[in-house]
Amino acid sequence: MDGRRRGADDADTAGRQAGYNDGYNVDQSAATQKGNSDGQNTGAANGAAAGQKRCYDEGYTSGYNPAYAAAKQAGEQDAASYSAGFAKGQAEAAVTEVQNGQKAGYEAGFSQRETELQGSLSGASAARAVFAGPDRTGGELTGLPIELARNGYSTPQEQQAYQQGYQQGYRNAYQRAYDDAKRQGYNERYQNAYSQAYNAQYSISYRDGYNEGKDKGYQDAYNSAYNSAYNEYYDQYSKMEYADRRAQGVSDGKAAGQKDGFAAGSAEQTKRGYDDGYQKKAAEVYPGAFAAGKQAGMAAADKYYHENPVLKVSGVSFYDANGNGKFEADENVMLKAEISNYGFQPSDAVSITVKSERGEITLVPNLQAAGVGGRAKAEVDLAVGKLYDVVAPDADTLYVTFSLKGQPVGDYQQAYTRTNANKVGVVGKDGADVTKKATWFFPGKIASLSQGDKVIITGQQGSYYKVRRSDVAAGNWTEGYIKSDKLSLQ
Repeated sequence: MDGRRRGADDADTAGRQAGYNDGYNVDQSAATQKGNSDGQNTGAANGAAAGQKRCYDEGYTSGYNPAYAAAKQAGEQDAASYSAGFAKGQAEAAVTEVQNGQKAGYEAGFSQRETELQGSLSGASAARAVFAGPDRTGGELTGLPIELARNGYSTPQEQQAYQQGYQQGYRNAYQRAYDDAKRQGYNERYQNAYSQAYNAQYSISYRDGYNEGKDKGYQDAYNSAYNSAYNEYYDQYSKMEYADRRAQGVSDGKAAGQKDGFAAGSAEQTKRGYDDGYQKKAAEVYPGAFAAGKQAGMAAADKYYHENPVLKVSGVSFYDANGNGKFEADENVMLKAEISNYGFQPSDAVSITVKSERGEITLVPNLQAAGVGGRAKAEVDLAVGKLYDVVAPDADTLYVTFSLKGQPVGDYQQAYTRTNANKVGVVGKDGADVTKKATWFFPGKIASLSQGDKVIITGQQGSYYKVRRSDVAAGNWTEGYIKSDKLSLQ
């Protein structure tokens, strides 16, 4: 097997190379002659074509450029193009500018009437205050098959050891016998197989290599001859004057230049006509369309205001309940605002939603202000939430939205600063115990707090803080003691 494979490989390489060399050289003179002839013919034809094209291209350019310039100038003066553009501009302006005028007028009219209606609401009606409403087992042999016992094995392990030894001995003996046989007969068989394979493959590979070499020899000769002939003939023909081709180029260029130039000029003339026509018609139709649209807008505003409540919220602010200008722990936060109904119909109740950016405020749910009568105003003044008794002294922002039937009618936001006179402790880790006594000896555990829980510190006894549960904290204990190292001051 090794001899046949090695012989075939060596024969393929040697035969192919020998055939290639012979094929490349055996008909080199004929290939060179044929290649020269074909290369000269093709090179001459291509060179002549290139030279003729040069004359045509130069003629085309010389005919196109002046014809284009003259025709473009003529197109820019074309009365028919201007008239067509003018008519199109007027037609489009008659539609577009009427629509634009009506739309702009409607918006202006509606806005003007709305301003008049809102400005005419004189004085506030009686203000109404609105408030919140809310194998071996145990060393014994088990399950030994009868076959093992008959062969003299007392355990499965003994059988496994026998099999492993048998297989190892077999492999060793086989390998020794194989190596001996290989040394005795391998060389002879290898040489015979190698010779047979080499002889059979060599002739095949030689023939393939010969054909490849012959083709390559021809191609090399052809390329060399073609390049030389092309360059020679191109230099010769490219310098020659082909009057007929130049004349044809001039004629074709002139025709194309006249067509393209006139089209470009007339396009500019059409655009000038369009712009002039559009502007003229727009000046004629826009004012009337605007006036009609304005009247329609004012009528629409009148209709809307007479048939609906139209609410607007103003004067919105949050303030502290005791009026000292400080938002303090355990204090109510108040909201005041003015709701104006510019419409002629009374409104339903107005929903009020308040949110806090940082939290630590108990917000009143389901806040509402009573409906506002037509062409009237109402004052809103109500408590919206209460700051935690353990609130962190910090800046916060409150947001409020006023809605009528789910549609917002006003919103507002206000930043404010919170203060807390209470001494507040924050639990550092889970499992902070609250005890009845400030002692380690039978302290009487009453609660266990989690990290982040807050308590109000009311005193200190030794290494314990006396604390009170926050009003907003979970649990049912009231007072107790916590180790001081379990709390950090807020």
